[in-house]
Order: sequence, then C-alpha cells, then structure tokens
Amino acid sequence: MELRDKLKKLVNAYGVSGNEYDVSAIAAELLRPYVDEVDVDGFGNVTGIRRCGIPGAKKVMLDAHLDQIGFLVTEITDEGFLRFMGMGVDQRMLLGSELTVLTQTGKRLPGVVAAMPPHLQNPGDNKKSVPIDKMVVDIGMTGEQAKKEVRIGDYMAFAGDAMDLLGDVVCGKSMDDRACFVCILHALELLRGKPLAVDVIVTGTAKEEVGGHGAMTRAWHERPDLAIAIDVCHAKTPDAGPGDRVHEFGGGAVVTVGINSNPHFARRMMEVARAKKIPYQVDAAPSHTGTNAWGIQVIAEGITTLVVSLPLKYMHSPVEMLCMRDVEHVGALLAAFVEDLKEGQL
Repeated sequence: MELRDKLKKLVNAYGVSGNEYDVSAIAAELLRPYVDEVDVDGFGNVTGIRRCGIPGAKKVMLDAHLDQIGFLVTEITDEGFLRFMGMGVDQRMLLGSELTVLTQTGKRLPGVVAAMPPHLQNPGDNKKSVPIDKMVVDIGMTGEQAKKEVRIGDYMAFAGDAMDLLGDVVCGKSMDDRACFVCILHALELLRGKPLAVDVIVTGTAKEEVGGHGAMTRAWHERPDLAIAIDVCHAKTPDAGPGDRVHEFGGGAVVTVGINSNPHFARRMMEVARAKKIPYQVDAAPSHTGTNAWGIQVIAEGITTLVVSLPLKYMHSPVEMLCMRDVEHVGALLAAFVEDLKEGQL
C-alpha cells in the first residue's frame, strides 16, 4: 500500500478522543507487517514492538496519537436539534460545518451545524462569534425521530474524506496526528530488514487532545530509554505573524529544542539529519508544546524525550493540509536516527 493510501485510510476513519477504537484497529493492521507483536489495550492505545534480538537491549519509543478533535452530544431538543460540547475545537469555524454523528448503535448520521442566514440577523450580529453552547446540529429529524436515533453522550466529528490537491499536498480532517503515525510507518518501512541495536516500541496513543493520557499509560508500562513524540506543528500561512513559531511547508521535519526536549537528544537528532542530508527545521519551545512529550518525560524515573514535528496548515480544522514530502522526511529522519544508535550508546 502506498504511503498516501495509508494516510487516507487512517484519516478517513473516525476516532474522537475517548472513542478511538475503530481507528486503533486500522492502525494495528497497518503496523503489523513491520513489528514482532502488536497489541491494542483497553484504553485504545496501539503498541507494536520490533525486537533487535540483543539481550537487555535499550528501548526507543516512537509515539504519535490517533485521536481527533470532536464533539459530544449533550441534549436532544424537542424540535430534533442536537446541542453539544467541543473537544479541542475552534468555535469560529463551526457554523455551517458538516458533521457525522457516531451513534451508540453503530449508525453514522449526517448533520450540519445550523447557521442563521444573514437576512435574519440583527445589525452587527455577523461580527460576533457564536459560542458553542448557543449552536445546534440539525440532522433533519423531528424530535421524536432524533430521540430514537441519538443519545446523550454520542460522539460527533467533522465529516468528509481526505482529498488530493496539486502536487504532493493532501487535505482533510484528523491529519493531527494520524499523519505522524504514517511517518512512523514510513520509518519502519525504511528499516525493514536492517539490523538494529535497540528494540523499537511504536505507540499510537489515545486521548492526547484531552490531556495525553494514552501516552502516559504506555510510557509507564514500556519504560523506554528514549522516547520521541511525533506531532504536528504550524506551517506558514499568509495570516501568520512574526513570533508565531511557524515553519516552512515542505521544508522537512521540525526538531524541537526547549523544555520538552532533552538538549543532547535534540542535538544528536540534528547531527543525524545533517549527516544523512535529510531536510530539517528547528523550533524553539520554552514552554509546554501541547504534545505527548510533556507527559512521557515525567513518567517513572524520567524518560529522555524529544519532540519531532510535521508541518501542518490549518490545525484543528476539517481542512488540515500537509505535504507528503514532509511525511517522507520525518519518516526518513526517524529511521536514520534509530539505525544510527549503537549497542549501549544511548
């Protein structure tokens, strides 16, 4: 399967934070050819292990989260509308959005976030942001029909499948962070058949968008010697201003320096990139990066951790956009780093 096809298979699936099980099953299927064992735990985390065969070998963890931003139904009105709360969603982009309601009975119902026409608005209303608690989803049903089909606590997510734009650009929902899981798959493909001096632990983790709980549970269980949190970062767009910490779209992997990344680890990653002529960029992050690295590094006795990122446009929207050569460069850098590790030299 081509890399782009793997990406689309993952991002087209639904797996909102707290209910990642469908996408976890797909991730496990994609991971299985590259590792010696695969497990999906009760939390929804996927873990794959490729063993190097050296007794007592050190362990390197490559982590990307599988959950996506989304919504929970909080009320079904007598008129058939759904009230909801968001998880990681920017309310400014919601009016008029197409959603999919993921019912507890397994049905997927189309819906739209209701948007009042400008003809009915009062002067100045179109300049105000509508809060989520004032929005409703219209699924085209009466109150009686809606209450039969939908329950409070049902998940909802942005609808739509990924689409190809010109060149090697792909656009769609949930690129954050499933595209980075695809980067790991690419790294494993590049490492296929090559001898390694470390065991590689791959985790596709749950609930990152609501606190990073999945990565913390896996880090606690696996106790890796090194961990790399692979997540998306912001690519440059026309509205980005100075100091926004944005990076070139198509410019390669982004290596983070700062309190979420061990400085020696970051320096070694950049040395490998230069030696292998793999394009990379640098991000200076003096505080919480909002990635799984924050939780991983404080688990147990402390884990040596690094953040490596994939440039992404329009994060936390239904039209997240990436460049496939960035996916390839991130995967190539991860593979080169793991291959460069020598026995007992972490």
